[in-house]
Amino acid sequence: MSSIASFIKVPLSAIKDLSDTAVPKKRWFGAPKDTFDDYVRKHGREAAEYRSSGYVLATLLPYLQEKRQIDLMHSAYDKIAESLSDARQATYFIFTPTHRSAFLRLLDVSLFSEDELREYYNELNETDEADSGRAMLDGVAAIQQCLSLLDDNSVVLLGIG
Repeated sequence: MSSIASFIKVPLSAIKDLSDTAVPKKRWFGAPKDTFDDYVRKHGREAAEYRSSGYVLATLLPYLQEKRQIDLMHSAYDKIAESLSDARQATYFIFTPTHRSAFLRLLDVSLFSEDELREYYNELNETDEADSGRAMLDGVAAIQQCLSLLDDNSVVLLGIG
């Protein structure tokens, strides 16, 4: 089973309403109305394309925090990310301009070793995936691209699910 990851740049003016649209609204008749994807499409735009499994990013983020002191899993919007994660039954993180200023230069792909990333991935996941280092490097590049697109009026919503 694979997991999809999406990086969506969203204006700050739209971020607070994300939580409100995350939970499908009950209706008198029929299935609950789910407007989350429509809201994200209307207010956001893709910030990076990532073709590997989202599970790779779920390994990359702890690697960055543990080995590089690059914490992208926490922000001033943790409550919103947690509510999205709970409501959507997926994992969400919100990258901010603070992340950009603290970590953008540290995410230069040339500073990372594909072999080290593969070793970390395979050890953590108790597997032997030959291409995992490349997928992790691609994740670093996608995150760096997202952070480079941020300004003081936007955030990037990373969804893994």
